[in-house]
Amino acid sequence: FPVSPIIHHIHTSTHFLYAYEQGKVVFTINGDNVYSLDLSSPTDCKVAEGDIFDGKADLQVLCTEEVMGKMINKEIQPQQAFMKGMLKIKGKMNLAMKLTAVLAATRKKLPTSKL
Repeated sequence: FPVSPIIHHIHTSTHFLYAYEQGKVVFTINGDNVYSLDLSSPTDCKVAEGDIFDGKADLQVLCTEEVMGKMINKEIQPQQAFMKGMLKIKGKMNLAMKLTAVLAATRKKLPTSKL
């Protein structure tokens, strides 16, 4: 999957995700594709391109598009990717531990192949 649809589907899952953890997350994919996920309000959860938190996110997640795709497709768990150095995390670890729930909620919203 390309990253843009994944981020869009994270947005469609934000109200569900708010119940898991409140905070501000920035995803940096391939070093230059940056997306912000704001889970700080149950009524105004949002996803935006760029760092809308001006470097003050509670959690920063850095990985390649390939690793993000593998995590979405359940080929690797976020914890495994982190331990192998494929996923970089900076900030609140309690939010990082919810990354699996974020991906699971997103995966449910992604279109499935009809093959």
